[in-house]
Amino acid sequence: MASSPPVSSARAENGRSRSDLLRAGARAGLFLANLREQGYPRSMSTFAPGERFRFALQRAGRFVPVGGVVEGLGHLRPGRSGGSQLLIAPPDLRTADPVLALDIYAGRFVFAGRAVETAGASPFEIEPPSEDWLRELHSFRWLRHLKAADTPLARSNARAITEDWIRIYRRGAPIVWDTDITAQRTLSFLAQSRLILDGADHEVYRRFVQTLVRHAVFLRTRIGTAKPGLPRLQAAIAIAMTGISLSGQARLARAGLDRLDQELKKQILPDGGHISRNPAILVQALIDLLPLRQALIARGELPSELLIGSIDRMMPMLRFFRHGDGAFAHFNGASSSSRDLVATVLSYDETLGMPISTASYSGFERVQHGESLLLVDAGAPPLPPFSTEAHAGTLSFEFSSRNQRIFINCGAPSARHLALRRAARLTAAHCTAVLADESSSEFAGPTADARIVSGPKVVTSKREGGKENRTALHLSHDGYVKRFGLIHRRGLRLAADGAMLEGTDQFAGPADAQIRIFELRFHLHHDIVATLEQDEDAMELATPDGTRWRFSANYPLELEESIEFSDVFPSRPTTQIVIAAETGAAPAVKWRLARIDE
Repeated sequence: MASSPPVSSARAENGRSRSDLLRAGARAGLFLANLREQGYPRSMSTFAPGERFRFALQRAGRFVPVGGVVEGLGHLRPGRSGGSQLLIAPPDLRTADPVLALDIYAGRFVFAGRAVETAGASPFEIEPPSEDWLRELHSFRWLRHLKAADTPLARSNARAITEDWIRIYRRGAPIVWDTDITAQRTLSFLAQSRLILDGADHEVYRRFVQTLVRHAVFLRTRIGTAKPGLPRLQAAIAIAMTGISLSGQARLARAGLDRLDQELKKQILPDGGHISRNPAILVQALIDLLPLRQALIARGELPSELLIGSIDRMMPMLRFFRHGDGAFAHFNGASSSSRDLVATVLSYDETLGMPISTASYSGFERVQHGESLLLVDAGAPPLPPFSTEAHAGTLSFEFSSRNQRIFINCGAPSARHLALRRAARLTAAHCTAVLADESSSEFAGPTADARIVSGPKVVTSKREGGKENRTALHLSHDGYVKRFGLIHRRGLRLAADGAMLEGTDQFAGPADAQIRIFELRFHLHHDIVATLEQDEDAMELATPDGTRWRFSANYPLELEESIEFSDVFPSRPTTQIVIAAETGAAPAVKWRLARIDE
């Protein structure tokens, strides 16, 4: 493949002018102001070769110090036989807990909700309690907790466990060498390479580097077997990151970067959303894309326009889906993810772009007035290959005010809760209408990751602003037409001061269509206390800060149990408001949420 390979920092310093390097940083979204203007008095000539560019990036505040060029490894070489040298240790942006390092040292491995005591044995020789536990073990993402501990004991433990794995798994094995797990392990090994190699001898260094190359070559040949979506994106990143981080692996780097460009072009939509319509994938992708961008710059290379453009579009979309409390909206597999992680990713946003109001390519609407935020799923399900986590939540919405979420979708539990994960994908787990107890989309089978094979094809969304001091959304979907001949029409109106949200829901169809029962469901955040009024057509909702809202409708209200799922925290019991009505000539359901002023 005819393309210039990545070069070392020294070569970049000798072969390129300082202005070239600074432009490279700027094109990657790093604002490199003049050092003198930032109060640094020394001449640039006082820097050693290879240090000027890194210093400029550090001064820009966007090069993570703990993930820079590997330090303390310069004296190590792969031996007389030659071979690649490790040049870059990319940062791991995932949050880490040093307390968990104590569990690992004690031989206690807690993954996927299951704990295993190794009693001094290698964790790779223990019978795994579940496949999910095994997958997390072999991903090595938990190494970051040992790095967070930053003790000689943690470093020794990390090296011993890694050496165990290299010794045992020289040959392929099911699950262990699955493409997605291999990609995660590769990125973990690279990010924690300083931890693993601290105090290591030449032979350990050589085996470790050979293992990295073997992983990348394996991924290059098997990337087509990875599941479409994030797994393929991560596999391409792992190949590219390995080639960039090691000397003499320019062809690997180019293969990974070329494939990454292909995947970004396919997966990242023009508005910055992901083709799966899962907001959480944006975070997971950026966690790995940002260090890759930095590694390219550290090697003196310009990231591709596709990589830069994708990151710049994805960042505002993170803000699009973010409520006032920092939590992500629960759409299509997204759940209560770590707010610290989202905040970390957003700290790398150089564009500081404001979120758009209508994400037409992703299929979402955002209305913000006063202190209130309304987010609406106004799109059709994703294409079947990208729908294994997608939900049947068309026209569902979430609503928050200040830093308190009020109406939410149920979210998604962690992968190990298969039955609950399937239930969370049903329409009934969302703030929308359910017709005849059936979901608006149909799944290929009963499994938790079944594809969506049928559902809304025509989803309409018309936005009106400025009328009666409010923004109105007129929405519809045809997900029930094939089975019942009925179209769900929904109107949502948010007042200009954010103090009132009104809605209208009905099912429209031919006059001779069979009358069906439908239910409107409004799932409440677990912090909300709901009290049904005596006439049963109104309900008071109280938030922890004392703010009160009144929910009313032209039909009787019922208060039922619900659940708020999370893939980070335990699931929490909560409640939901339910309105039952009939199709046909019955009046449309009209409901209102209004803040009660003291």
